[in-house]
Amino acid sequence: MNTTAWKPAITVEDSETGTRRTVRTVRQAHTVLHRNWPDTSGSRYRLAETTCEDALHGEAAPEDARKAFIAAAIEAHLHLS
Repeated sequence: MNTTAWKPAITVEDSETGTRRTVRTVRQAHTVLHRNWPDTSGSRYRLAETTCEDALHGEAAPEDARKAFIAAAIEAHLHLS
């Protein structure tokens, strides 16, 4: 299981709800995608989900999961900081 911290961390904010979450690891990204994602129908969401799962099993790099998570956040119209 890969729990390497992302540097820098990613903060996502849902402008509709005002909810902010700071994501520092692949595991946290995976949890946010599964529990708190506003739109799970997008292709970038599905890619992020798969890439995070692969990274957790050592089959993808944490940086690849980070990039996929950012792309999914943009697709979902979340504010990134």
